[in-house]
Amino acid sequence: MTVASATNGFSMPQVLRLTGYGVLLWAAGVLFLRFAASVGWLSGSAQLLVYFLVIPATVPLLRLVPPVGGVDRSALVPAAALVSLTALLIDGIVIGYVPWVYASDPDRARACAGALLWGVGVAMALSFLMAPRAPR
Repeated sequence: MTVASATNGFSMPQVLRLTGYGVLLWAAGVLFLRFAASVGWLSGSAQLLVYFLVIPATVPLLRLVPPVGGVDRSALVPAAALVSLTALLIDGIVIGYVPWVYASDPDRARACAGALLWGVGVAMALSFLMAPRAPR
């Protein structure tokens, strides 16, 4: 297996930029979600509103994936997958080993981790919808 096949055809600098973007988006998400949990936005009906608002907030972040990664727009899905898997891996480690990063209260920490999982799922779904279509 070559490096190119292991990275879905991305160069190592592209992989590093996309991974870095995933770390940055995860960290920004944590800051927002810590605040949202502290003011009660991740419980009750307010949580539904936050989850809904993640959808339009994700669109501009996905539009930045190709230029940040230095990849063609046609590679949006695999590039977004790399960004997303970075956030997922961090989320899994944090909620499993250091949940206080999200919140000191276990329920709030789970709410933050769940919201991050939702955001990653939304990003992946939207990347498929936003990817350029091949002519039929």
